[in-house]
Amino acid sequence: MGSAFRQKTFSDTYVRSLSLYIFAAIICGALTGYYFPEVSKKLRIVSYYFFQVLELLIVPVIFIATTYGVSYVFSIQNAFRITVQMICYFLLITTISILLGLGFGFLLKPGADTGIDIASVGKYISDSPVIGYKGLLYINNYMILILLSIVGGIVINFFKNKDKILLLLDNGREMLYKLIKYLYFLLPIVVFCNIAYSISVYGINTLLPLSKLVATVYLACIVFIVGILGIVSYLFKINLWDFLISIKEEIVLVLATSSSKTAFPMIFEKMESQGYNRKILRFIIPLGYNFNLAGACIYLSIACIFLVQLYNIHLDYTDYIWLFIVVSIASKTASGVPGSGFLALVFTLDKFGKIPMSEIALLYSIDRFMNEARAVTNFIGIAIGGAIISKINQKHINI
Repeated sequence: MGSAFRQKTFSDTYVRSLSLYIFAAIICGALTGYYFPEVSKKLRIVSYYFFQVLELLIVPVIFIATTYGVSYVFSIQNAFRITVQMICYFLLITTISILLGLGFGFLLKPGADTGIDIASVGKYISDSPVIGYKGLLYINNYMILILLSIVGGIVINFFKNKDKILLLLDNGREMLYKLIKYLYFLLPIVVFCNIAYSISVYGINTLLPLSKLVATVYLACIVFIVGILGIVSYLFKINLWDFLISIKEEIVLVLATSSSKTAFPMIFEKMESQGYNRKILRFIIPLGYNFNLAGACIYLSIACIFLVQLYNIHLDYTDYIWLFIVVSIASKTASGVPGSGFLALVFTLDKFGKIPMSEIALLYSIDRFMNEARAVTNFIGIAIGGAIISKINQKHINI
């Protein structure tokens, strides 16, 4: 979109400098984790409670944004067309990302000839703050929340005082935005603690035997962003490189927190300032955070193929079709706190039923190193989706 629409936003000030602070925090955290491991192991509590507080703020923001967006879009003339476009786009991108992940798994064979002593990493599963019924309950509650927000958005259209309700929701969203933005000032401290903890607990010795798996996930994500999204963007006359540069501060934020949701409040502000239609963005982007998670699809596909190869399991064509369906469903649960992608993997293996879960800690031990690729790919895919559908309908809706 044209530069005439650009405005000064929060991300143009603090978050622009945040990348430097985060880089320093990563270096200091890595050194602290390596040289002072016992102290660093106690630092997990900082990032854990930070994300607990962040969730308390971001979850209602997503609920409000989804409710607002659904109500807004269903009040315009071409709502049905936009909804069909969204569904088709989400289905297409999800399908491509799963097939891409499976393809990279078959091609690079990350689970073959690893030389891994599986029993040596079994202890890490007990350290996970997201494993167990509490984490699974969170996923179920989050999905219910999204469904309720969609229903709420439709129901609001039947009220006579709909505009007053939407104004109240918008004011609530703005208040929460401000609180979240102030919370971001703590990010360098949180990143420092998170990196120090990861290095002290897992270290480089755990990463090296599984480096091929990590590299496969990163490579597949890069190919998806540059290749698949590049082609899609080109077809709709969007310069992918310019677009990525325009949201670089939000990408840094996602990298810092390993969660695509942390940039949720700011991506609206940034894209609206560039001239993308706010009515469409407020409909497409919140739903994209549940139904357009390409990074999660790629990660789940490769992780499953890794375990199939590691255990030398034979699967036929019907098994792979079922795996494709399960990954499609499980990826919709991977938009929660950092680590929810791993929970989605647990869900996938449980429902697929043909891959052992006894040594799932093997992947948890390196999940922290794949979180960034997964989150950034999710975020870029969500933003591009909103931009494309907004541009398609730009002539039909007034900003």
